[in-house]
Amino acid sequence: SHQSILSENHMVSQVFHPHLLGVTGLTGISSGAAQAEGLPPQDRWRIPLPSVEATQAAAVSSRPARSPYVQSVVVAYLRSLLGMQILPHKILQCFVFDVCMYFQQEQTLQQLLHYHVLLDSPELVARLKEVATTRITSRWAVQACLDMALRIDELAVVGDLLLHTRQYLDLVPFLVNQRQPTFKLSRLLSCIEADADARADDPELVAHVVSEIRAWAAEAAASATASSLSSDSIRAPDLEDCAPWMPELAPAVPAAVC
Repeated sequence: SHQSILSENHMVSQVFHPHLLGVTGLTGISSGAAQAEGLPPQDRWRIPLPSVEATQAAAVSSRPARSPYVQSVVVAYLRSLLGMQILPHKILQCFVFDVCMYFQQEQTLQQLLHYHVLLDSPELVARLKEVATTRITSRWAVQACLDMALRIDELAVVGDLLLHTRQYLDLVPFLVNQRQPTFKLSRLLSCIEADADARADDPELVAHVVSEIRAWAAEAAASATASSLSSDSIRAPDLEDCAPWMPELAPAVPAAVC
């Protein structure tokens, strides 16, 4: 007799995803690799986030949304793999994340993340970041994204979320402690400049942040001189486009010739 063994990839692409399209009427989502050329595997069967209107309607409802049958089956399949000590493939994990968000089962998703049924990965960090930065009602996603990003050293995402949540005073110390010199500090200064409320609450906010940046640059210069650029030296911050707030960075103007 012949046996057909379906991988998790096949279960998502050939079973779960087509069934989901059938029961929801979603269109415009490619189920074939040819249509998804150039996309990473975990995004070929990605499900869009629900509309803002649907999310807001669910938020004001007194009853939690009922878990759809397709989601129950997908989660049960995921748990069965874990029960056999098989780590679920990231394609399946991302699909479970998408299904939970689409059907507004955020409490279930939080439990799956909290108990590490969904494992840490850059792909899930990217999805959490999208939820955290676009869904006002999904406040839990900010901390969940920060925690996961820190665990797997996705430090650029942490920096982005600190900006998004207006934690301006925390960003420079974080970058220094984590030795992240590639973050463009002009983004931080531009965000503060555009945030009138933050500047009204703390009129010295820009000056405080600029002083921290200058201290970092000075420490990096001293460290480079002392250690001759060893692995323990502090790398200089990225000060590109920071001249509007740090005049010493502006190119020198040549003296006029009389």
